[in-house]
Amino acid sequence: MALSNEDSLRLNVLLAQDVRAIRIDEGKLVLYALTQKGEAKIQLNPNTRNHKYIKEVKDFLSTKALGVSGGFPMFLSRWNRMGDVQSNRLDKLLLLGEEEAVTAVVNNRDLTADLAKSAWWAVQSSENARSMLANKAVAEGEIGKELAKFLIEFLPFEEDPLDMMTSARLVLQEGLISEDEVLSLWRKAKSKNTLYVGFLDVRPDNLPEPVAEHPRYEEVKQALSEQLKVANPYAEVLCKLFSSQGQTFLKTADASFKRPPNYDVVGALIEAIRRYLFIKQPEAVQIQQHHEQGLDLNGEIQTDINKIVELADNIINESNGICCSDELKAVWEAIPDFADHLQAIVFLGRTTQTVLAPTIAKSTAVGSLMRKKLKPVFDPIQMNLRILSS
Repeated sequence: MALSNEDSLRLNVLLAQDVRAIRIDEGKLVLYALTQKGEAKIQLNPNTRNHKYIKEVKDFLSTKALGVSGGFPMFLSRWNRMGDVQSNRLDKLLLLGEEEAVTAVVNNRDLTADLAKSAWWAVQSSENARSMLANKAVAEGEIGKELAKFLIEFLPFEEDPLDMMTSARLVLQEGLISEDEVLSLWRKAKSKNTLYVGFLDVRPDNLPEPVAEHPRYEEVKQALSEQLKVANPYAEVLCKLFSSQGQTFLKTADASFKRPPNYDVVGALIEAIRRYLFIKQPEAVQIQQHHEQGLDLNGEIQTDINKIVELADNIINESNGICCSDELKAVWEAIPDFADHLQAIVFLGRTTQTVLAPTIAKSTAVGSLMRKKLKPVFDPIQMNLRILSS
């Protein structure tokens, strides 16, 4: 079935112009086009059933844009979210009037800020906004701020905690939102603490509403002055944690364990803490090399948090043949009263989300039941966070 003569003429005239993107309101039978001169509109005049006619229109657009009929190819529909569409055809996909084609564009690694602007005009959704803001070129472009504003406004309607956390991470990228908007998002996190993980991940050293530095910060900083001059990583991390921003990070991380909704959020939280405290330190013996990477003696991923507790205790106390590194020993000798704090750094810097694996393997629980099952994991992590605040 061919298009009506009127629509065929109008579409041919339209596509002779510089068209950037097309979208179709199938309910109202209206085709919209983004052109160099602005937005154009064509009221479709079907000569058959509406759904069949829409297919004819999409076939026509596909033939014009890609040289093949059939709308957005079905095999591309299966792969679009992996960003595997050829970059030299991205602009053509925006001319198909297909939402899946737009999804293919926004997930492509070669997406530019200009293409993102056209894709956003075609389909506005939180999923597409997140996909585009994950692209550095888009985030740094003019469209980046518009996408961030959309995600902030959409946050009250997000139902998936992982999407909520991801949105927070993305909008907190430098230069996307104002400090007032950052504070507003921070206040929302007090009731939706999933958002805290986004802050801990993206701006750990620049959290809003900083708390006071550790009472003994200046004392420790002075005692470690020589170690700080030689960039001893343990001295640097301890002083960072005792600073105002470090104490704010620890307080926020501890609060984030209050009501995490699912394993994804818990895993992201544990990783944010690990990255903040992790010290890459060459070890003298193989056992230390394994544990430095979160591995056990056989080189397997460490999933038992009790083993990590034991490791941290052994390193600090030099028992069982495990000797701490020269850098750690130097800090320990300079401030022997802070052995517990150093042990907390060793523990938290080596605890990865793999400690969730045994619980996940046995249960798909979420919410309060999940938190109850993860209490043996939460307790040592929170205990060590509080040691560093005391």
